[in-house]
Amino acid sequence: MKPMAKNTKHKKAESVAETLCSFSGFLCDIVISVYMIVILMVLPLYNKGYARIGTEKETFFLKTMTYGAKTLLPVFLLWLLFRLVTAVQKKELPKFTEWPAGLWKNLSVTDRFAVFYGIAVLVSYLFTDYREEALWGTASWRMGMWTQLGAVIVYFMISRMWQWKSWIPALVLPVSAVVFSLGYVNKFGLLPVDPEYVNPSFISTIGNINWYCGYLVTILFGGVYLLWRMEEMTWKKLLLMAYVTIGFASLATQGSSSGIVTFAVAMFVLFGMSVRDSGRMEVFWQEMTMFSAACLITCVLRRLNIFSRELILEGITDLLTFSIAGIFMTILSGIILYWIHRTRVRRSYPEKLLHRIYCGIAIAVPVMILLVLLLTLINTVTGGALTPGITDPEVTKWLTFNVSWGSARGGTWAAGARCFWEADFLHKIFGVGPDCLYAFLSNEGSVGLQTMVNDRFGGNRLTNAHNEWLTVLVDIGVLGLVSYAGMMITAIRDFLRAGENKMLVGACGICVLAYTVNNMFSFQQVMNISTVFVIMGIGENLRSAPERCVQSDTGHRCNTLRQTKISFHICGSLFFVVATRFELATSASRTQRSTKLSHATILLTRIASTLK
Repeated sequence: MKPMAKNTKHKKAESVAETLCSFSGFLCDIVISVYMIVILMVLPLYNKGYARIGTEKETFFLKTMTYGAKTLLPVFLLWLLFRLVTAVQKKELPKFTEWPAGLWKNLSVTDRFAVFYGIAVLVSYLFTDYREEALWGTASWRMGMWTQLGAVIVYFMISRMWQWKSWIPALVLPVSAVVFSLGYVNKFGLLPVDPEYVNPSFISTIGNINWYCGYLVTILFGGVYLLWRMEEMTWKKLLLMAYVTIGFASLATQGSSSGIVTFAVAMFVLFGMSVRDSGRMEVFWQEMTMFSAACLITCVLRRLNIFSRELILEGITDLLTFSIAGIFMTILSGIILYWIHRTRVRRSYPEKLLHRIYCGIAIAVPVMILLVLLLTLINTVTGGALTPGITDPEVTKWLTFNVSWGSARGGTWAAGARCFWEADFLHKIFGVGPDCLYAFLSNEGSVGLQTMVNDRFGGNRLTNAHNEWLTVLVDIGVLGLVSYAGMMITAIRDFLRAGENKMLVGACGICVLAYTVNNMFSFQQVMNISTVFVIMGIGENLRSAPERCVQSDTGHRCNTLRQTKISFHICGSLFFVVATRFELATSASRTQRSTKLSHATILLTRIASTLK
């Protein structure tokens, strides 16, 4: 009878460990879900006025990350402890020497690049001469080590420790629809968020036009992709059509040309993915017609001049919304839509013709871009030899690369490139430090570089190169750029491939693509870097969830918690401990750390006694 008693006790201990592991995993899931709600639904709407909107959002984001980390860390450590105990009890613990290889093998290509990027950020911080600046980042931007590493950790926590919630899109889309609607009407002077601080470059609840454009394209094209996958007319499709139309209207009027470039690239990708499917091609042209109609409606509103404020736009955004371009695009897209629909009905869909058009555009556009770049280079080097007979100042401006080229992108790109060139070899490899471009420029930049920046930007700080990858190259070095670019490119590739079978994964892929293209002309900031890493975590979670669910021993990801009876005493005790630790972490001073350590020791002692 004694052996049976021992087996009973052993099974009971296993049951306790598995229950505590499942429960701690459940708490991790709750904390991660709350963080995602704050980032995707609260942060976009958070606004205390335009005067300090960037600073307020930055402060709110840092508090969210800090409180989230203080809450999640002890819960995660408990889960890790119980998971280890369970593995030991079941004799499933692999040999120590097999751990690294096994762990690395189970990582996706995107995961591996994310690991390298986190390491590159940490190493860049260790080698920087501006530790304080590199830790938290430059004021009003806060892209320091803490933010960068936090984003990577969030990606892994969501992709590994979080269970998919179907209500995420149901909440994200309405919140973003409110932001897009405010962005559109604010441009016409309607419903200003802060009447005392009226600035055409500050719109909606996001504020700065570059911040807004990044958020707009990152979220909007997820809805565009979901609509693209819906062929049958349902109430969900009607709602998505309204959502996408509002987003397109705001995209056409927000004022940043990078948004239009992003639109062109994202829609071209969808066009290529639609060639072999007549149903998706028809929906694609429905979306193109919706964009054209949004431009046409905006043009009519501007021509009638019935609002209190005239739109201040430039370049292609002004062309689309204040010329006959809107009429022409609407008529053309409508004709093509009708033609595609008729070919579907007659079963004569011209797949080969559309494929040739797609291939032609794919070849012609890069050739044209290279040709324009070559002409710009020749014209700039020769001092304007190609433009003496051109009377249009806009053409002359675009064919001459200087500090004013491309809404001052010429100046920021040139400054970023010179910062990288003037850095020593060590800092070329590891960077000058996370978010330390301004610190390096102002302290170690050459006289010529500082003079160029001061002449073009005056007293304004140049904190980034207005090109995300160039800024990463300067701040985190060659290793940082390679890992960051690899992470983004592989995520886009894998998500779009998986999107054929998993629609939401494909939506995440197009979101990451839109973010990446836009940030070729923009910069990282707390609003959008936090959003895109959450989206990447969701995409990776959904892409590989079934495989990880099968491999899961504890069953957290397979939701076996519902099949397990949990003691109310254990639930209440652990919840009280977590809540107490959270309160202590947020309010205690440095002198109280020894007290916190004693609390943790008592907790671990109780856990050990329970397992015994």
